[in-house]
Amino acid sequence: VTPDMSCWINQSTVANILVDDEPLTVSDLVPVLRATVEVTDWYSLGLELGLPDHQLDTIRHDGYDETDRKRKMILKWMDAGVASWSSLVEALKSPLINKNGVAEQITKDHPRKYYTNC
Repeated sequence: VTPDMSCWINQSTVANILVDDEPLTVSDLVPVLRATVEVTDWYSLGLELGLPDHQLDTIRHDGYDETDRKRKMILKWMDAGVASWSSLVEALKSPLINKNGVAEQITKDHPRKYYTNC
């Protein structure tokens, strides 16, 4: 959604455009881990974030424990160049993850940096 189009969207998509969609990097790892502390199924989260099964299976076998696996999964997502707070929010809202409260908190904590006047 371009800034000019934000005036035309319906209410159901407002939360999605309000969250920051700038790319996340490894420097954002700790904030992402803190924001997702309630998410225990790192494998499903990885799938929702678009990581392929074979990468997640490698992480499952190479990870020390669940926390380490989640950290490695998030780093792999960030390395793919598609990581953003908005894509994380979408993944958290998916029926598979169903962490709407976490998604809402991220939206509040990481708002989009620009808005338009409608």
